[in-house]
Amino acid sequence: MSVDVTIRVGGQAGQGTQSVSFAMGKVFTHHGYYAFIHQDVESRIRGGHNFNQIRIKNTPVEAVSDDVHLLIALDQGTIEQDLSHLLEDG
Repeated sequence: MSVDVTIRVGGQAGQGTQSVSFAMGKVFTHHGYYAFIHQDVESRIRGGHNFNQIRIKNTPVEAVSDDVHLLIALDQGTIEQDLSHLLEDG
């Protein structure tokens, strides 16, 4: 069975989007999957919307995907800004 899932974690700068995505990446790689983490990198002194996106596959991952299967929203702003990226059955 082919596995190809993308998870987006969004929230305010400093809320832990990076920590959550790195922890999830470690969990999936520990269980034999390949993980590719893309960070939304913007210069922010304080606050503001950020996201990290994790693509998990059972074969090597060579690029990010625009399809988001799971959205983890750490704030309301993530729902407002990133919900449109979520697949219809996500």
